[in-house]
Amino acid sequence: MRGRSPERVRNELIVSIVDALQGSATVAQASSREIWRGMLADELSSPVEPFGGERLRPWLLHVVKGCTEVGDGLACLARSLEYVEQQSSTVAALWPLVDEWEAVDFFNDADLGHLRGALQSLGTSDTAAMARRASRSRVQELPAWCQTAWQVFLRLAGENSPPGELPPSMAFLALSAERLVEDGRADAAELLRRFNRGQAAELGLDHLLADWQHTEFPGPAPSLIPAYLMIQFEPDRIEADRYYLSHWRQSDSDGWHPVRGETLHLCREELPQAVERLLEEAEEKWADLRQPVILEFVLPWELLNEPVEWWSKESDSEYPTPLALDYPVVVRSLERLQRAAWHRPWHNKWRQLRERPADSHPHWSRPALDESYFFHLERELKEDHHAVCLVLSEPPGDDSGTGRREVLAGLRAGVPAMIWHRGDCSDPKFQDAIGEILEDRGLGRLAERVGKWRKEALALGPGGWDQHVGRHLAILLDDPERKPGPPGPV
Repeated sequence: MRGRSPERVRNELIVSIVDALQGSATVAQASSREIWRGMLADELSSPVEPFGGERLRPWLLHVVKGCTEVGDGLACLARSLEYVEQQSSTVAALWPLVDEWEAVDFFNDADLGHLRGALQSLGTSDTAAMARRASRSRVQELPAWCQTAWQVFLRLAGENSPPGELPPSMAFLALSAERLVEDGRADAAELLRRFNRGQAAELGLDHLLADWQHTEFPGPAPSLIPAYLMIQFEPDRIEADRYYLSHWRQSDSDGWHPVRGETLHLCREELPQAVERLLEEAEEKWADLRQPVILEFVLPWELLNEPVEWWSKESDSEYPTPLALDYPVVVRSLERLQRAAWHRPWHNKWRQLRERPADSHPHWSRPALDESYFFHLERELKEDHHAVCLVLSEPPGDDSGTGRREVLAGLRAGVPAMIWHRGDCSDPKFQDAIGEILEDRGLGRLAERVGKWRKEALALGPGGWDQHVGRHLAILLDDPERKPGPPGPV
């Protein structure tokens, strides 16, 4: 079947994108439309003509057409609207259309429309598992807008594949055809296989397609690279005691490619329950994940001493469990992430810790005798390039407290790791624990050693863990190479 011409395929996609944009509240309102237009111009690194106040649809057609003429332009369009609307229905409708445009590119302007019906008729229960197999486990998690096998196919068409491997989108079609045969729909399966054979012949991949169809690939070995759930609390600068909760999931063993979730606007007391829901959703998505999972909390000043690792899972049950039972948990500094002027020394000290842990050492802060102490603490940390861990003399508390000023000195000096007792840093048990954690140049395994003390506290059970120092250990461990995606509201 000849199908539509490439020009018609492209034009109909442009019209579909414009249709989606016309349903956006941002695009409909003049003030928000200008914000989006400005962010789009920034993403494209080129000006976008303002709306002249006449008919909206011709202007949108002009904008979308202009984006198609810039590399990655349609992705810039969807991403800039996502900055304004977050996870809106319009954004969810745009991304599959962007993926379809890129899939048409990948398949050399082929008309893919005739594959839609067969792929959409497949169930959605195991499309994520099929995507992982088709990509040889490089695609661990699909974006939220990939709800059907058709959308998964379009998404995989944008994924790179190493030389000598069948492209993931074609492998996914082969798997989909197998599933259709199992369901008794041989005609639909043959449609997918015919398309695959034609593309394989055109791209010179006949032998790879044949190998895929006749080989049972072994499952991947468990990855030693952890998955991360990064949870960020950003204070609302207008409403007191309210926060924007953002989160990112990262399970790609080949690189740092975090998947951003929805941003929530919550009261302080709602945060623990919201985190519990995020963890449940992440565990559902990662049901067959074979990697360990680490929790990172990106916290502002006022929450830095919050015992987040002791927040609960399954709090509605008779026996809730603390997060520390199931995950290694570290905290990070929101202020440092948002303050680019502090990043150069941060990168330098992180490289020291990562590459030369045996030549690195901690710095023990002493109780401040006068105001000049904090200046000298910062000076010493900056001059000592091997000092990569700061042990606080007090927990970080109010604005003028010693603990917070020690943290500030450490952040300015780029110190990536800090440890403190959440209640009393002068506690002899804390001093002994830190001595053991940091002995024998143990900085390379800092989180693991802190985790050991937390496990000892957990072993005492709810009736006894408050008396164990592991219950009160806090660790800030900030990797500058693991940053979240685009920031939320500031």
